[in-house]
Amino acid sequence: MRDVLVVVGRTPNTDILQTFVGEMRKLEVRVHLVGTFAQKRIDADWGIDTVHRVATDGANLGWRARGRAVHAHPHERFWAYVGGDATVLRLAEAADVIVAVDSKAYYSGWELARLNTGAHACVGFGAAQRLVRAMENGTAPSVTVPDEAHHGSEPGRISDSALLLGHEKVLGSRIGSAVARRMPLLPMPQETRVDMTRGVVTGLFGLRRTQAAVATASAVAQRLRDTGSRAEMLRTATRRALSQGVTPDTLLASAEADLAHADSLLAADDAAGAAEFVHHALQTAFHRVAHLDQRESPLTKRAEEFARLVTASTAAAAATAPQGRARPAAEPEPGRPRRLLVVTDGNDNFLGLVRDHYESNPDVELRFLDIADYPGIKRLAAARRRLLAHRLGSDPMYGFTAEQHLRPYLDWADTVFVDWCAAAASLFTAVDPGTTRIIVRLHSYEAFSSWPWLTDFSRVDDLVFVADHIRDLVLRSVPGLTGPRAPRTHVVDNGMNLRGFALPKNPDARFTVGMVGIGQVAKDPLWALRVIRELRGRDERYRLVIIGGDMDTTASQAAAAYQRSFQRKLSPLVKEGAVERRGATSDVPGNLRDIGVILSSSVREGCHVGVMEGAASGAVPVVRDWPFFAGQKHGASTLYPADWVVSTPQAAADRILAVTADEETWAEHCRESEKHALASWDWPVVRGEFDRLFGLG
Repeated sequence: MRDVLVVVGRTPNTDILQTFVGEMRKLEVRVHLVGTFAQKRIDADWGIDTVHRVATDGANLGWRARGRAVHAHPHERFWAYVGGDATVLRLAEAADVIVAVDSKAYYSGWELARLNTGAHACVGFGAAQRLVRAMENGTAPSVTVPDEAHHGSEPGRISDSALLLGHEKVLGSRIGSAVARRMPLLPMPQETRVDMTRGVVTGLFGLRRTQAAVATASAVAQRLRDTGSRAEMLRTATRRALSQGVTPDTLLASAEADLAHADSLLAADDAAGAAEFVHHALQTAFHRVAHLDQRESPLTKRAEEFARLVTASTAAAAATAPQGRARPAAEPEPGRPRRLLVVTDGNDNFLGLVRDHYESNPDVELRFLDIADYPGIKRLAAARRRLLAHRLGSDPMYGFTAEQHLRPYLDWADTVFVDWCAAAASLFTAVDPGTTRIIVRLHSYEAFSSWPWLTDFSRVDDLVFVADHIRDLVLRSVPGLTGPRAPRTHVVDNGMNLRGFALPKNPDARFTVGMVGIGQVAKDPLWALRVIRELRGRDERYRLVIIGGDMDTTASQAAAAYQRSFQRKLSPLVKEGAVERRGATSDVPGNLRDIGVILSSSVREGCHVGVMEGAASGAVPVVRDWPFFAGQKHGASTLYPADWVVSTPQAAADRILAVTADEETWAEHCRESEKHALASWDWPVVRGEFDRLFGLG
C-alpha cells in the first residue's frame, strides 16, 4: 500500500478532506494527517489512518531551537515544530506522496520532501489525487531530487521539492511568496540552492511577476561560487524576462557572468566552450527586445559599459582582437577600370542608384553579390558562434571555408563595398582581404546589434555612417573603432532620387498630416496619435494619414504588446475620421500629394528617409527630437534644420498650426522644405561623395 502524508497549518475544508480520504481508500492508499488543526472537526469515521496534531508550544525543542523559533517567520516557526516532531518525521520517511494543503504548510512540505527525496511532493488535494492515480496507472513522472536536477541527463529539470516551493499557490500569496523568495538565500549546498531558485523563479515567471523573478535570480546568483551556475542563473532569468517583453536590470550583469565563465573556460584551454559563452553574452547584451522593440535602449545611456564588456573579459577580448592584414590596400592596376564589388545580405533598398551610377560609368567594372542568394555563404555568415570559435582557435574549418568562398571575389575586386555592418561585414573581415580595399556602410539598426563587435575593423579601410549621431554612438560602444588599426570614418547621406517626389499638392493637403512607415516600434506611431489628438483639440479640420503596413508582431512579445496598444488607441480615431490607414504602397510620391505636413514620431532614426522624401514632395517636416539621441552633440536637430524639430506632442501641434496658418504661409514653408531637401539629399548632390569615397573623384 502507498502512503500519503497531508501537512496542514490550519484546519482544512472538512468536506474536501473527507472526499479526498474516501477516494484514497478506494485506491487502498493510507492517509496521514499532521499539522495544526481543530481536532474535534476531524471525524475518526472518515478513515484517516493517522491524525497527529503537532505541538506548537516548543515542548519538543531544545531551548536554543525554541528561542530561534520564537523570532522566526511564522512559516519557519511552523517548520521548527513540525521538523522537531518524531512522529511527523517517521511518517514523512515512509510517505510516497507529501502534500502541503495551505500556505502555512508549504515550506514544511518542502522541507519534508527534502528529507525524503524518494517521495513526490505537491500542493493541494486535487494535485495529490491526480498524482496518486498516475502512480497507480504507472504514468507518474519519476521523482527528481536537487542533485539529479543539477547533474543529471535532463539539465534544467526541477526537483519535486523545488516545484512545491515554486507552486502558484505558494507564490500567489504575499506571505508565501516572501518565504519562497527568501529560502534560497539561507545556508545550503550550492546544488540545492540552484534547484530551489530554479523552482521559485519559474513559478514567479509563470505568474508574470517578472521583476520579482529577476530580482530573486540576481540575489541568489551573487551567492554562487561557480561561474557556470552563476551565468546560467542570470541568463535564464534575463532571457525569460526579455521573452516576456521586459528589459531587466540584469541585462549587463548576465552578459558579464557569461563572460566570466568564458574566461574560466579559456584559462582551462576549452576554446569551444569559451566561444559558446561569449556568444551567450552577446546574444543577451544585444537582444532585440532591449534595443529594437521598445521605446528606449540601455545602449544610448550606457554605451561605455557595453564597450567594457569586451575590454574586461579575456575571452571576449581574444575573440574580437584585431587580426589586421598582411598588406595594405593597393591602388588598381593602371590602364583598366576600377573593379567594384557591391555586397549585401537580402536588403538592397539603398543600393539602386549606386548600382545604376557605377554600371554606367566606363571607369568602373561593377559586380554585385547578395549573399542571401548563396546558401553556403549565407549559412557561414550567420554562424556567429562558429566565427567566435574560429577566432579563439577551435574551429579552423570556419576560416578555411570562408577563404574558399570569398577569395575569388577578393582577388578580383579592387574595392569591396559592404552595405550594412552585419553578417556580410563580419564574414568578409574573417579573412585577410589582401590588397583589396574594404568599405563598410553602417545604417542604424546595426549599432544596436552585436554585429559591429564581430566585424574585424582592422581589415576595414573605411567605415561609412549615414548620420553623425549614429557615428557618435558606435564610436562610444565598439572598442574596435579606436586605436591605430581603426578605419577611417565618414558620414555620407543615403542616395535618393528625390526629384520624382516634387508633385503638385491636392486641395486638402494643408490640413493633412502624414507618416510614411510604421513597421517598427522605433517609429512610435502612438506619439503621432497624441499629436493628432492635440491638434484636433484645437482645430478639427486636421487629420492623420498613415502610409505603410503594420509592424511584425511575431518579432517579440514587446513588439506584439506595442501593436496591441496602438490598435486599441487607433480604432476610435479611425472611426471618427481623424486617422486614415492606407497600408503599404509602391506609389509613395503619389500618396504624398495628399500630405501637407510630414511627421516623424520616431524614438530613433539614422536619417529617416520618409521625412526626406516628404520634404522633397513639399510637405512641411515636423520631426520629433528622437529620444535616443536627444540632448547629445548630434541628433535630429543637427541632421535637419533646427526649426523642424520639436520635443513634445504639444510643440508638434504648435508648429503644425503655425506653418499651416493660412495658404500663403503654408505654401512658403512647402517651397523652403522642398528646396532644402533637393539641395541636401538628392542623388546629384550625394553622388560626388560616393565618387570620392571610391577614389573616383
